[in-house]
Amino acid sequence: MVIKKEESDSGTGSVIDKVSNLNKVAQSADKMEEMTAELKKLTPLTNEQLKAAVPETLDGLKRKSFSAGGYAVSGLSTIEAEYGDDSKYVKVGIIDGAGESGSAIISLMAMTLSMDRESESNGTVSKTVDVNGIRSITEETKSESSVSSSIKFLYKDRYSVSLDGTGYSLQELESFLKSVKLDELK
Repeated sequence: MVIKKEESDSGTGSVIDKVSNLNKVAQSADKMEEMTAELKKLTPLTNEQLKAAVPETLDGLKRKSFSAGGYAVSGLSTIEAEYGDDSKYVKVGIIDGAGESGSAIISLMAMTLSMDRESESNGTVSKTVDVNGIRSITEETKSESSVSSSIKFLYKDRYSVSLDGTGYSLQELESFLKSVKLDELK
């Protein structure tokens, strides 16, 4: 591959970063293919198994709702739980990567996580970083009157886990992550 030095606003650093990300994606392609093949062989978790991962309280916040279930047509097994109140809350979402549909979602997430990325725009900062030792995509939006944040990552190369906080900073959201019962995901 030949890289031309281009004169632009983004500069050569941007071109080098893009090539570096492409190399990382290519290097992880074999691993993703192998992971996808293994996930396709697995049976998705039941609703009861998924519910075990979302506790009644999340670091002191009471669970106010949850929705668990597979999508019969696609074979996708998911759960979403919400904690807090109407103005300040945390949503926890888990997608089981087992089966045909789940494996495709996990493969895309793994590809995204393999790239180093960072952006900032209009008060929103997005980064690919390690959170509690796990490669994650984080986002935090701050304004004069509000804050929201999110953390997305893969657990055991099978589960896509997301935490979205409204009224909570990224640092606060990281503390909530410790209360999710990920060890219940077998």
